[in-house]
Amino acid sequence: MVCYIESKAFNYPLTQYIIGKFKPKLIEISHYKDVFNRTHQNFNFQKSQNRIILAVKENISFYKGSKFCNNRGYDNFYYSTQILGCIYNCQYCYIGGMYPCGYPVIFVNEDDFINEAEKLKNAYIPISYETDLLAFEGIYPFHKKWIELARKREDLLIESRTKSANAKRLPDNPPKNFLLGFSLSPKEINRFELKAPPLEKRVESLKIAIQKGYNVEIAIDPVIKTDNYKTIYKNFIKYLKNEIDLSKINIEIGAFRMNKDFLKRLRKIHLSEVTWYPYKIEKGEARYEDEKEIIEYIKGLL
Repeated sequence: MVCYIESKAFNYPLTQYIIGKFKPKLIEISHYKDVFNRTHQNFNFQKSQNRIILAVKENISFYKGSKFCNNRGYDNFYYSTQILGCIYNCQYCYIGGMYPCGYPVIFVNEDDFINEAEKLKNAYIPISYETDLLAFEGIYPFHKKWIELARKREDLLIESRTKSANAKRLPDNPPKNFLLGFSLSPKEINRFELKAPPLEKRVESLKIAIQKGYNVEIAIDPVIKTDNYKTIYKNFIKYLKNEIDLSKINIEIGAFRMNKDFLKRLRKIHLSEVTWYPYKIEKGEARYEDEKEIIEYIKGLL
């Protein structure tokens, strides 16, 4: 592992934990943007490298949640950005269109994020909005303090959504206002989810989370309209029904949609049928023309 590390980030416990555990090669930098925001970077090549950036987030504030996402009935919908970027390289993910760099940035001042979250009241807080936080749990136990916060503050709904198979690393018996969402896709769609675990591993992880007492949710989002997608998703739902009691789990469904500018950048990274599908562009958003029919079809299968 190689770590680009800000000079001011060395003395934080999170930094020392990672350095002590992995003994990475350290490259000291003055500011993470000197690496992260450079021009002419090769995103896909960087995704193949085992490198991270450790930095200190200054002037922390949470961001208002996107209209693309479910606010779960909360007027106060804010997301945390403790990590920028992801281990995975999904061809349909807006993160690839947001950032020029394939190396994730981990902000090491985790207590400052928790303190900022404590200022919110009656709020829904996704903590894996611009990353897959659970995918990093093997590097550092990022969820521990968020779960402790949820236990202390019943008025907060804290959500971590994941494609990872790392549920075994999580603490047992979390409070019900900590929501663990599993993003599941058919096997045939896994080919667009580069570096992510296969469906079977994610389902196994979901079962472990249930055994540990987690309030779990399934996200079939985004539904991808590939060749023969109706049969693909029909078999997928049948598989899930055989593996899990779906009647006890909330299921979020959404078809592919993306900000058109993010999609434009994503097309420079991935020459994929997902990125280059002829979406309808309306009001700055790329969507399937038959989006409603796609979602109703999946609902019907369920």
